[in-house]
Amino acid sequence: MGDMISKMSGLNIRNIGTGNPGASNIFYEISPIAGITVFFLDLCKGLAVTLPLTLTDQPSWISSLSILSLMAGHQIRFPFRISGGTGMAAGMGAGVGLIPLGALVAIPPAGAILLLTKRPSYTGVSAFIISVLADWVINTNLLNSTTMLLLSASILIKFKLQYRRL
Repeated sequence: MGDMISKMSGLNIRNIGTGNPGASNIFYEISPIAGITVFFLDLCKGLAVTLPLTLTDQPSWISSLSILSLMAGHQIRFPFRISGGTGMAAGMGAGVGLIPLGALVAIPPAGAILLLTKRPSYTGVSAFIISVLADWVINTNLLNSTTMLLLSASILIKFKLQYRRL
């Protein structure tokens, strides 16, 4: 989404700021409205992967496979040789669809972490962990919890690899 929004503004987001086509870089380098738009479009992309499965009460392994496929497609460069962002917003959307109650519980502490640290990436990973713990207490679904932990770990690893030069 970030590449499309930046091209509509006449810029190539991969050549400015951090080079990441994610919402944060779009927000700071193009405009807040463009960044928020990218965030919500990516969030909806992740939500579209899991919410229908959750609403139709599909087995957890199908949702887990869908999330892992979403992140692999988002983070792996093959076949297009162009890397996506860290997958934070798409992962958040997938998490909301998979563990909605856990995600709801994570909003206040994640908001506080964002205010204190001013770091969206660490806030997002913290929100994932809080969501997983809350969902485990509420639903005790080991597969969903493990999937969300893998999701947050892949985002954090991608973040560290992508920004090691900064």
